[in-house]
Amino acid sequence: MKIGIDGGALSITDDRLKVGVYRVAYNLIKDIPRSDNKNSYRVYSFSRGGERAPLPRRKNVEFVQLLRPGFQKIWQPVELMKDPVDVYLGISQSLPFTLYDIKKIGFIYDVGFLDHPEFYRDSFYALSLQTASLIKHAHHIITISQASADSIMSRYHVPKEKLTVAYLGVEKQFHPSGKKHHRKNPYFLFVGSLKPGKNVPMMLRAFSKFLASSSIEYDFLLVGSDYWLDPGISATINSLGLHRNVHIVGFADDVTLSEYYRGATALMSVSLIEGFGLPVVEAMASGCPVIGSTIGSLPEVVGSAGMLVDPDNEDELVGALLFVSTDKIKREQMKEKGRARAKLFSWDLFAKKVSAVITSVSPRP
Repeated sequence: MKIGIDGGALSITDDRLKVGVYRVAYNLIKDIPRSDNKNSYRVYSFSRGGERAPLPRRKNVEFVQLLRPGFQKIWQPVELMKDPVDVYLGISQSLPFTLYDIKKIGFIYDVGFLDHPEFYRDSFYALSLQTASLIKHAHHIITISQASADSIMSRYHVPKEKLTVAYLGVEKQFHPSGKKHHRKNPYFLFVGSLKPGKNVPMMLRAFSKFLASSSIEYDFLLVGSDYWLDPGISATINSLGLHRNVHIVGFADDVTLSEYYRGATALMSVSLIEGFGLPVVEAMASGCPVIGSTIGSLPEVVGSAGMLVDPDNEDELVGALLFVSTDKIKREQMKEKGRARAKLFSWDLFAKKVSAVITSVSPRP
């Protein structure tokens, strides 16, 4: 069989955007052809040969360069008409229009835009249209957590048998052994896009209260993309006078990021919206204790390996910060449980789940 994959995310040049769908595209295209020698894969992108995301060259993978303007609405449909595939993977939470009966598998990461439209003012309309279209035309849907699956079934009335949950994986760079980031003060960490929905202002307010209660001075490092920067972050830092203790680090590559995880007292990931939570798994794999949110996917990803708090309750988060910063025995237990928990998530398992879905929807001979 011939499998088509939307690899547009691989053409990203801005490092701040190499998160989420980029990670999925890179690891899926790297792993699935390796474990599947029976099928061939055509990856559509708008950079030559996926050169902006160097991947191992495999005989059963062909990169097709298309024009960026109209990439999915015009040029992918044209290419699919010229050279049809048997199954198409829409990994960007959207599907191209096609005139022939192609088996389509759509990926939906979360539908948080329906619960919190205020965080998606510039993209709500497009997300709503393309997600609804995907659900209508996909033969099967892959999502990345049971929480997202439940939301999809509830919001769009999708039957359970049309959905498969495939957990994301963790890069090999994230492990407990190796160099740690060191600084004058111990520190807490946030990793992820600094966008509305990640609830960073609430974490800053809780951190300010923690500083007032702690006998030791701490820092709070914000590591991640500022491409969709939440204006509330700077406003909160200014209003609370946190310039001395809060540091916006920006984007960090995986090697540097793993050092931040290893050196941190704990990761704070108390989001209002979360389809999966890759930084949480990366932190656990690196031996960093996790304080997560009680909503979305984080309870099923963290399990009993970390602490979960109400994302609307600052005092609850303050209590968790005080606890993890003072109880060394509990912190070591969290590290141990986190490392064990992280072993449940791998890109190889993700690729195998996707491969099984391809087999289930593929045309029978």
